[in-house]
Amino acid sequence: MDAIQIDGVKKSYGKDVVALKEVNLHVGEGELFFLLGASGCGKTTLLRTIAGLEEPDEGKIFFGERDVTGVPTHKREAAMVFQSYALWPHMSVGENVAFGLQERGIQGDELVDRTLEALKGVRLEGYEDRRVDQLSGGQQQRVALARALVVRPKCLLLDEPLSNLDAQLRLEMRTEIRRIVKEFGLTAVYVTHDQEEALSVADKIAVMRDGHIAQVGTPEEVYRAPRSKHVAQFMGETNFLTGKVDWIVHDDHRGYCVRVISAAGEIFQGHVTEPGWKPEVEDSVVVSVRPEALRFDDSGDVINQVYGMVIERVYQGATIQYLVQSDEGVYIQVSELNPRHLREPNEHVALTARQQDVVMLKP
Repeated sequence: MDAIQIDGVKKSYGKDVVALKEVNLHVGEGELFFLLGASGCGKTTLLRTIAGLEEPDEGKIFFGERDVTGVPTHKREAAMVFQSYALWPHMSVGENVAFGLQERGIQGDELVDRTLEALKGVRLEGYEDRRVDQLSGGQQQRVALARALVVRPKCLLLDEPLSNLDAQLRLEMRTEIRRIVKEFGLTAVYVTHDQEEALSVADKIAVMRDGHIAQVGTPEEVYRAPRSKHVAQFMGETNFLTGKVDWIVHDDHRGYCVRVISAAGEIFQGHVTEPGWKPEVEDSVVVSVRPEALRFDDSGDVINQVYGMVIERVYQGATIQYLVQSDEGVYIQVSELNPRHLREPNEHVALTARQQDVVMLKP
C-alpha cells in the first residue's frame, strides 16, 4: 500500500523558475524514501509540498487514500525535521519536545509520559531538564527528532537533517535515524544531496534533476543499474567510454546485452538498463564502468580487457585509487580494495570488468 502518492505535481515561482515539472511518485508504507539530487533540483520544494508548506500549482497529494492537497500542515499527520533543527533556545529539552503536544491541547500525565517516551526513543532519557545550548549538535538533532515523533505522525519528513554535523556524527546519526524510523513504524521522506548517505540508509531513492524524477529504485538499482548518464555520474565515480554497437542480443535476465567497439580500442560487453531502449548496430553509445568494477587481470582469457600504463596512484588505506592511461590514450580510474601489492607509476597493466558490471547508456 502507498503511504504517500504524488500525482502530476507542478510548482513554479513566478514565470521563470519552474521548481517541479509534473512529478509522479509513490512512497510505500513503512519505507525510508530518499529524495536525492544536486542543489536546485527541486527536492526540498517537493518535500515542502508534501508537508503542506508549499501549495502545488497543479496535481494532487494523497496520504493513503486521503487527498491532502488542500489540507493545512498541522492536519496532515506529518511531522518535519528541519536542517537548522529549529529548537527554542529559551526552552528546556523537555519543553521543546512537548511543545507540539501542548499545541494540540494535551496536558497532564499524558503530556509527561509521551514526552519521556519520545526522549527514550531517541536515547535522550534523563535530558529533559537540560538547556538546548548545553547539548552537542548530535544531541540537538535527536531533540528535533523527538519533537517530531512525540505527535505520533504517520509520516516523518526530514530536510537534510545531518548537514550541520561533523563527519563522525553524521555516520552515527544515519544509523540512529534508520533505527528510529523502523522502530516507530514510520513512513519517512528524507531530502539530501549526499549520495553516500542515501545509499547507506534508504530503502528507496528517487534521483531528481531539474524538477523531475530521473530514476527511482533501491540503492543497489540506482548505483549498479543507472538509466542515464546523469544518474550514473551523480551516484558516484564512473568511467565513461564512447563506442559503437557491434553486436546485440536479448538476455532473459538482464534485457539487452550489447557489445561495442569502445574509444579505448577494445571490445566491451555490457547490458542496457533504460527500459524501452534498444540500440541498433552502428549506434553510438556510452559505456559506464565503476572504478571498483575494474580488476587487474593479464590472463588474456577474459572479456572487456584494456591494456595501459599506471599514471598515478593515491593510497587511502583500505583502497588505492589508480589512474591508468590505455594504450589508445584514454584515462581510466581504478579502485582496488585491500590490495596485495601496490602498482607502480609507469607499470604496464591489463584491466578487465565483468559483463554484469558494464552499463550501456544513451549518449
